[in-house]
Amino acid sequence: MGFFDSVLGPLFGSTRLRRPDIDHLFTLTTAEPSLDAAELAPGGRAAVCLQPVEGAAFAAVDHELRELVALACRGNDFHGQVAVSRDDLGYVWVVFTDPDLGESVNLVHLAGSTLQEHGYGEQLLAAVFRFRQTGDDAPCLLIYNYKRGSFYPFVPTGGRARDNAAEFRIGSALGRILPVEKDVTRWFPLWGAPV
Repeated sequence: MGFFDSVLGPLFGSTRLRRPDIDHLFTLTTAEPSLDAAELAPGGRAAVCLQPVEGAAFAAVDHELRELVALACRGNDFHGQVAVSRDDLGYVWVVFTDPDLGESVNLVHLAGSTLQEHGYGEQLLAAVFRFRQTGDDAPCLLIYNYKRGSFYPFVPTGGRARDNAAEFRIGSALGRILPVEKDVTRWFPLWGAPV
C-alpha cells in the first residue's frame, strides 16, 4: 500500500486490498517444538479456503481450480489425498489429507501460490491446519489469515461452542515462534471447516 493509499484511502473510502502473504506459512514447519509445548499433535488434514466466486464464471472457476490443484500435486511427489468442495455458504475448500505436517505446509503453500499466480490471490482467505490436543484428543484448528499474515487457534467443542481458555493457552505458547494474531477479536471461528 502506497503513501497516498494509506492517507487518502480512509478519507475517500478506497483502499487497495493487501496482497495475501503466503510465505509466513513456512514458520509452522519450524514451530514443531512449540507445538509439542502447546500439547498439539498434527491431525493429518489441512485446507485452503477461498471466498465464493459469483456469477457465470462459477462453473469455469470450479473446473479450473480442480485442474490447478491436480497439476500442483502431480509434480511434487504427493502421496496423500486432495479434495475440492464448497460449503453451505459457497466458500471453496481445497483439502489435503497427509499425516506429515511439513508436507501439508508445502502443499498448502503450493496451492496458495498457484492460485495467486492464476489470479485468485484476492480470493484466498485462510489456510487451516488440523491438530489434536495430546491430553484429551480434542480438535484444534490452527488458522492462518492470508490478509493479516498471522495465525490463531480455534478450538471447537461441539455445536457453536468454543474453548476460549484453550485458545488463549495455545496462542500464548505458539506466540514465541509463530506470528500469532495479537487482536483476539480477529480470531474468527470457522464453524464446519472440512478439516
